[in-house]
Amino acid sequence: MNRCSDQNLLSASWCRWLFARLRDASSCACAICSSLVVLLALLTADISYAEGYTLDTGDVLRVSVLGEPSYPLEVVIDDAGSISLPLLGEIPARGFTPGALSQAIQLAFQQQKLILEPFVKVEIGQHRPFFIAGAVANPGSYPFQPGITVRHALAIAGGFRPSATRGGVPALEIADLRSSRANLTLEEYRLNVQLARLNAENRQDKSFVAPSDPPIELGPSLIREIVASEQAQLEARLAAFKDEISYFEASLVRARKEADMIAVAREEREKTATIQLKELEALRAMRKQGLITNTNILTMERAQTSYRADLAQSELQQTQKQQDMMNLESEIRRKRQSHEIELIAKIQDTQVELGKVQSQIRSVADKLLFLFSYGEQRTFDDLQGSVRISIFRRDQKSAHTLLASENTEVKPGDVIEVSVEANKAFYAPETLNSSTMAAPDGTGPGMQPSAVIGQ
Repeated sequence: MNRCSDQNLLSASWCRWLFARLRDASSCACAICSSLVVLLALLTADISYAEGYTLDTGDVLRVSVLGEPSYPLEVVIDDAGSISLPLLGEIPARGFTPGALSQAIQLAFQQQKLILEPFVKVEIGQHRPFFIAGAVANPGSYPFQPGITVRHALAIAGGFRPSATRGGVPALEIADLRSSRANLTLEEYRLNVQLARLNAENRQDKSFVAPSDPPIELGPSLIREIVASEQAQLEARLAAFKDEISYFEASLVRARKEADMIAVAREEREKTATIQLKELEALRAMRKQGLITNTNILTMERAQTSYRADLAQSELQQTQKQQDMMNLESEIRRKRQSHEIELIAKIQDTQVELGKVQSQIRSVADKLLFLFSYGEQRTFDDLQGSVRISIFRRDQKSAHTLLASENTEVKPGDVIEVSVEANKAFYAPETLNSSTMAAPDGTGPGMQPSAVIGQ
């Protein structure tokens, strides 16, 4: 009886152990099945994405051909949009999906009668990178990952860098910006004085009026030195130009006097030649009457010939002097025109340089004001309404730029430009008190900063 009870207990224990093992096996099988389902879903999603992906320059592809020793291999789509494959050579790839490119390679094998029934598989080894620039900590190119958005791209690039501090101490950056603004203000005043001097030189004035509103921070002595230097340069340049023109004008006056003297001498020779000609005709008449000999006639004819030669020489000299006078007048005109053209070019260059300096001053003022107002805030929430994101995207037909948000999906090859723009409240007097406005440069609310900051 006891033996039967022990057998029954043993059978019950074995049944419980077997049931537990079956239950564990069932749970493990369920877990394995669940994992397989998830893995299958991920593979299906990845395959689905790959099949909808359009290939372009920079993509790395893994090409497999069943039964071929040269394959599998990885190739990169070149700038022409093609890949180079063994046995086939150049194959266009830009604009294809991986599945469509697989079919194109299969067709190429069949058309060239290399493989009758090829099995080709094209996979994406590495996507072409995307690029990010502007107000970010680490601009540059980064590997593309399917499904990333602008927010992910900003995180990869190290986040926002809206201010000019570049990770330094804001107080030191403010000091550097103030120093830069002082130097630019000095250059702006110097260019204004130079522009006034050039305009006076163009008018041939011996002096000019300096700008009436010099920056206070420059100091009276520095302002006097700048004005005196430009005044001395004006006097020196006017004197040099006057000397150069005076030399040609004096040469022209001398040439005119010589031409007048040649003209008077020619008139005298013409009168003398006319009188000798009349005397020669009278002698010839007397010779016909037998009153004089031929010797007297020959002497008079030789004298007439000599006067005619001198008269021709005078005509030639007069023509040469007239040509010299024309050349001198042309040279004077050319010198004046060249001087005027040079001054106009210098005036234009000075105006352009002045515009650049003024733009740099506004940029420095912007950075100072922005640094005081925004500091080192680097999130979308902190900079709400001030972040501008544009994406330059190229497709198969054209390239275009689109405005994006933090949730815009990034595509391979995208060029993301991030800038931080001061919103309307940034320049509104009621939002910034007078101390904040005066802090960057000490000029109070008279500053007029530009629109875009941080690029």
